[in-house]
Amino acid sequence: MVYITRKEHFSSSHKLENPNLSKERNVEIFGKCNSFHGHNYYIEVTLSGEPDKDSGYLMDLKLLKKILLEEVVDKVDHKFLNELNMFKGIIPTTENMAEVFWKILKPKIEEVSTIAKLYSIRLYETDKNWVEFRG
Repeated sequence: MVYITRKEHFSSSHKLENPNLSKERNVEIFGKCNSFHGHNYYIEVTLSGEPDKDSGYLMDLKLLKKILLEEVVDKVDHKFLNELNMFKGIIPTTENMAEVFWKILKPKIEEVSTIAKLYSIRLYETDKNWVEFRG
């Protein structure tokens, strides 16, 4: 089994808030993250599988870059996440973002490759805080 990873960067803002809870309860749960703020995120998309015998590639990383940029990065970079359709009805925590990105990327990768499978998405909110989602 081989694993390949593409890493990209984007900057976004959000506000962590559950509209079904009181203002006081939101502050209690989310603290200062209940206010408008932003992050410089890094996303790592890892694929797994056996490389193609003819090319030696699991997937051409230029193709993975194109998919990642078009389907995720270009849609969230310098955006307010709470207003995006992909997060409609979803609190844009790093955990939820990773899961949404998985749901977007998995079918796109399967569309272009029969051998590469989406293995994980790592989303770094800060240098010290990150989430890994494996579907």
